[in-house]
Parts: sequence; structure tokens; C-alpha cells
Amino acid sequence: MKNPLLFIANPMRKASGFTLVELMVSVTIGLILLLFLSSLYFNSSSSSRLNDDNARIQEDGRYALGIIGTNMMQAGFGNMQTGTATDFPPAAYPSLKGLTGCNHGFVLPAATPPVCDASSTTAPAAFTTSYTSEPYYDATNISGAGTDCSGTQAVNSTSTTGGIVINSFYVSANTLYCKGNAGATPLAMLSNVDDMQITYGIDNSPTSGLYAPVLSTQDATVAGDVSNPNANTKIGWDRVVTATVCLEIHSTNTVVKNSAGQTYYKCNATTPTTKTDGLLHTTMTRTFTLRNNATASLIN
Repeated sequence: MKNPLLFIANPMRKASGFTLVELMVSVTIGLILLLFLSSLYFNSSSSSRLNDDNARIQEDGRYALGIIGTNMMQAGFGNMQTGTATDFPPAAYPSLKGLTGCNHGFVLPAATPPVCDASSTTAPAAFTTSYTSEPYYDATNISGAGTDCSGTQAVNSTSTTGGIVINSFYVSANTLYCKGNAGATPLAMLSNVDDMQITYGIDNSPTSGLYAPVLSTQDATVAGDVSNPNANTKIGWDRVVTATVCLEIHSTNTVVKNSAGQTYYKCNATTPTTKTDGLLHTTMTRTFTLRNNATASLIN
């Protein structure tokens, strides 16, 4: 028979558990871990937003520069009519050039062709490209052939012949627009644009006739100077063989959390600029060849 006294609890036995010191240490360690994990989460979230905005800027900028490049490389194009002549410029605009530019934007609303805004000294640069379009296939055209930058059927184009396209690119209220001569409404191409600058590569050599950019300038009045013919007897805008387009763009969201801000180079700047507005700033630059200002051997 079991002794019932063996089942009686020892009154001197101590109850087990956490002391106050142990509990405080555990809570402190937990708070430190929670603080570390929270900081890691917020830093990761902030980095993710920064990467997302940077990717969006790069994608939108490449899209805008793609459209600009397509127009630049078509500037001055015309269908060959004889061994030395094309159907550009059209009879309606006999003085039209493939590329023209303005130092500080257009007088808005933009006319056709647009007029440079002489009253401004700080507005971004602007430019116009003109060329003979491809035929306009039909109303369900999804390729963009035979249209201006708004997607409207080019002036005088048909299903078998091309029309005339005059696309004007400018920045207004931090938005890059393209105004075609056929569409009534300008196309908003890119938002959050701080600046656009154009550097013209000019073949102004009076002797060599290299069809190469001997002179580089951002001054549209120098590029369009008609008093200085080159060795190929070209004057003004017909001497421009390259154009470098630089866009300064910023993000929509405040994603730069560094209190010191962001340091970057503006278009063609030799010293960096620091912004502390929390926005992500970047510049995108691309150079295009105006192939229709090339030699006759390169036109065909």
C-alpha cells in the first residue's frame, strides 16, 4: 500500500517562474528585435519605391526619346522625283526645313510652323521636324504610318501617296508635348520634365565638305545662320547633321530619403547640382543623325 504522505506537497518548495529582472531583459530584447525588423522593413519599402520610380522614369524617358529620334532621323525626308530632287519641301511650305529649333520655346499655342518665343530667356529649348510621310493605309492603321505625332492622318496623304508632317516638340508646365500639323490637340508625351536642351552638330566647314559635325552649339541662331555656307553650298539648318537631345526629368513621388538630398548633373553642366526636395532627378541624353542632310550616296 502506497504511503499517502508521499503525495503531500512540500510547503518549503519554491514556485518556479520569471523574476522581474528576467522579464525586463526579455521585453528589452524583444523591443530591440522589433525595432530592427521595423527599420529593415521601412528601408526595404523605401528602396523598393525608389527603384520603382527610377524604372518608371527610365521607361518613360526612353519612350519620349524614341519618338524624338524617329522624327529626327526622318527630318527632311522626301520621295525622289529626279536624280537630284525630292518632293520635300512641299509647294505649300517652300521654305520648310527638315529641322529647326528655338532656344527658349515657342509662342503658344504653337502655329504651323511654330514661331520662337523671343520674350523668354529661361524656357526649355524646342524644335520642329518636318518630312514627307508614308502613305496612310486606312482608318484602322495601328502602325502610325502616314500620321503626325498625334496619330492623325498626315496632311494631303492618301492610301498610295505620302503627305506632309510638321511635328513640333516643346515643354510647357513641366510636360513635354508634340504638336502635329494635322491633329488639333498637342500630344502630352512625358510629364515631370524640368528642362530640354538641344545640341546641334554642324558641318560649317567652307572647304572640307565632310558632312561631319565640325561645330557643336546649343544656340539655335548659330545653327540656323544662313550667312555661312559650307563646302557643299549648304546654309542654315541644312548644315546640321546631328542633334543631341537632353531631358531633365524628376519622379512623381518623394522617394529620396537622404537628408543631404541628391547630387546630379543637369544637361551639359560642368558642375553638379544638389536637390533636397525628395524627388528623384535624372538626365537622359541621346544623339541622333540627321541622315537626310547626308551625302547623295547615303540618301539612296
